[in-house]
Amino acid sequence: MMKKTLLTLSISALLFGCDSENTEAALVSKTNTATEQTRLLHVPSPQWQDQIIYFTMTDRFADGDTSNNDQGLGEYDPTRESHYSGGDIKGLINNLDYIKNLGATALWTTPLVANQWWSAAGNYGGYHGYWATDFSAVDAHVGTLDDYQELSHQLHTNGMYLIQDIVVNHTGNFFNYKGGQAGYDSADTAKNFTLLVPQDAPQPAPVQAPFDLIDRNNPEHVAADIYNWTPSITDFNNQSQQYTYQLASLADINTRNPVVINNFKKIYGDWIKNVGVDAFRIDTVRYVEHEFFNRFMHDSDGIHAAAKSTGRDHFLAFGEVFETSEPYENKAEQSITSYLDSSGLPQLNSVISFPLHHDLKTVFAQGFPTAHLAYRIEQHMKVYDNPYVVPTFIDNHDMGRFLATGDLAGFKQALATILTIPGIPTIYQGSAQAMTESRQAMFKGGFMAQRDYFNQDSEMFKFIARLAKLRTSDNLFTRGDLKIITANKNGSGALAYTRSYQGRTVLVMFNTSRNPILLDSIKVSDQAEKLRSLFGEFASMQTNQQGLLTTQLPGRAIIIAELDTIDNQSSKPLNSIAISPQHFNKTVSKNVQLTGNSTFINSQLHIVKNTRLDNVVTVNTDANGRWQYEYPVVNLGQELVSLVAYHPATQTTSNSINFTTEVTDVDYRQHLDDPANDDTGLTGKLTAPQHDQSKGQQDITAIDAVIGGDVLSLTLTMKELTYDWLPANGFDNVAFSIFIDLGKNQGQQTLPMINAQMPHNWQWDLGHVVYGWGNTTFSPVNSNAENQGDKFGIAPQVVVDKEAKTIKFIYRGSDFDVSSWKNAKLYITTWDITGEGAYRQLQPTPSPWNFGGGPDNGAKILDSAELELVD
Repeated sequence: MMKKTLLTLSISALLFGCDSENTEAALVSKTNTATEQTRLLHVPSPQWQDQIIYFTMTDRFADGDTSNNDQGLGEYDPTRESHYSGGDIKGLINNLDYIKNLGATALWTTPLVANQWWSAAGNYGGYHGYWATDFSAVDAHVGTLDDYQELSHQLHTNGMYLIQDIVVNHTGNFFNYKGGQAGYDSADTAKNFTLLVPQDAPQPAPVQAPFDLIDRNNPEHVAADIYNWTPSITDFNNQSQQYTYQLASLADINTRNPVVINNFKKIYGDWIKNVGVDAFRIDTVRYVEHEFFNRFMHDSDGIHAAAKSTGRDHFLAFGEVFETSEPYENKAEQSITSYLDSSGLPQLNSVISFPLHHDLKTVFAQGFPTAHLAYRIEQHMKVYDNPYVVPTFIDNHDMGRFLATGDLAGFKQALATILTIPGIPTIYQGSAQAMTESRQAMFKGGFMAQRDYFNQDSEMFKFIARLAKLRTSDNLFTRGDLKIITANKNGSGALAYTRSYQGRTVLVMFNTSRNPILLDSIKVSDQAEKLRSLFGEFASMQTNQQGLLTTQLPGRAIIIAELDTIDNQSSKPLNSIAISPQHFNKTVSKNVQLTGNSTFINSQLHIVKNTRLDNVVTVNTDANGRWQYEYPVVNLGQELVSLVAYHPATQTTSNSINFTTEVTDVDYRQHLDDPANDDTGLTGKLTAPQHDQSKGQQDITAIDAVIGGDVLSLTLTMKELTYDWLPANGFDNVAFSIFIDLGKNQGQQTLPMINAQMPHNWQWDLGHVVYGWGNTTFSPVNSNAENQGDKFGIAPQVVVDKEAKTIKFIYRGSDFDVSSWKNAKLYITTWDITGEGAYRQLQPTPSPWNFGGGPDNGAKILDSAELELVD
């Protein structure tokens, strides 16, 4: 693969006693520098459960060598997200102190191999590294083999490890079929086949054999059978398409071909031997057959054999299998783990925690019930054979950042979770600088970067570094057991779990609500314990003699505390409160009559709903300690309700009463028909993206608004509704930007990020943006044309009816401090947002993935509707 350099005895061989007969394990490359310094390329595998990964998109991290930025094909333009920005390997080397000081112990980079630099057909560049033209060479934009070896050496001498991102599923954007799926004939795969790059153009095909054999109309290429001659996937649930069709028009490699398998074993084994790679992250695993990974990893000349020849006995290979599970289901986990050991067929030894990632976002950014995340953490511990080596993450390069939809407080809670549960925490570049754009550069002059973003005194850097130090300095967090203590089924609120190891127990508690909540007699231990803070400030807390903890948690609290036994606790007279009926788990549609008794005479008690202390109802006890309360059932639809009576001064709580309310009667209803085929923008000249799955998905045909209690239900009927890409929210190829004027006269007219204004001088007080993989609400505070306002940290429920082609959003007024939805004015608009979270571009001529018919600063509105909720 690579020209061998002078070899000499490895430092690691001397330190770790490698067998002299195992020559590859005992050798490291010698540099070509003037000093002839010996490089430390090979070190033993670490205990991966003890590591923290820092993930970089190399082109957007740091520019250490400006001379390699522009290779002369028009591919370099740091003002555009679609082009190269200039980051490289030397930039990584120059900033290793930043990564190490954050607390990371391993570096994962996007692929550094030679790539297709520009795809005219896709109007996008391969700066990200996933469109290989030569799997065995370093791309000229990021540096040289010598640079890569130096990065390995610098990491190892700092006690850190190198993780290489690899691709086996596809190369670049080189061929397709005219007419897409409709033009494809599986019985005659030459029919309508077209090469996307002219043979006389730069980079017409991969340059590396056998992956250069890409032309279906060339008999030699057909005989080699290196590629699957197929169009793009249209049904992601179809296993045949999944394994053999193209992913977004990327040339799909025939990974059943032994020639392909053997080439990949050699290529990626050589990266381990010649550079000193310590682990692989494997891209698009879901689109490759299980049998490939068995042979690739476990053949006698496979990856594990190559790694062991360098002294790496625990080579980590974690796969990207992007699937998510519905609440209280583990379908995705079961599917993902099939790539670990499918019917006794050993494959990878780890996978990325996508199901967990999804619920981390919905709970901490969108205010979903914390019980969703509690269940997901339990499945993380239960389904994976070794959850301690499953990489966990919040942000990455392929989806919108947490802070694009959530607030900073929720982001801290999400990070605190992955840094205190089993797994390998993975921190994406820019997270320590609170970035909101997934592919923004961290260096001045790069994409969207007016300055450098390597501030080690930033709030988020210090927050992550402190938690990382807590984790890496205490085996309790990397080896301990985990037990869920409490979680809220009704919405945002408490999540608590313990980590226990060698006789010690640490309690981790969150309040995901913006408001203070009540923790009601949660079972922490079996005896009286005092909580000693490890992270987070709190007043003195302790459990009672039964190990029960009752306390208040401030909004967005994070508390990590070790339990210390209390000796000789004095007994105190016990107060009590009781609610009748005690067993009331049922569904009701009328007001609920409650009565109770207590030891508190002529006093006041608080009725607490769903643990929230910001909207309690006060009731008075009589001379006998009795009291009564009528709970009003008015909110439209179904709602889970949990009530307790609470005496704050003594921290005394009653038993809880739990029920479900169901209301079908509405206070207000309005219907609006919207013309079909009017999805042409405010100018009447815009067109949607031209790919096969974008044909009417942005066209609204009807709107129904219903109000009941504090609930607003908004249902949109669409001309077309698709979900081909398996979106978490149940629909794709459309994004809704919805702005609500509540009549407060304190709102904004400017609509953030879509180059438009509210109609009729309306002023929006609540903004809502939702697409297949994101759901966020925000206020006008700190909003402007380029930025959404302050995030609420809670989002409406999304309900999709695929057959009826409807998408329903359910807003609860109590989440947004809205007392009434009556007289509200709604401006509803459509466009589309990329998987990375950016509004798709508008340009004069449409392309497969961008809108056409207007200038790049035109209004990003394809269809729109106005609705006033007045009688």
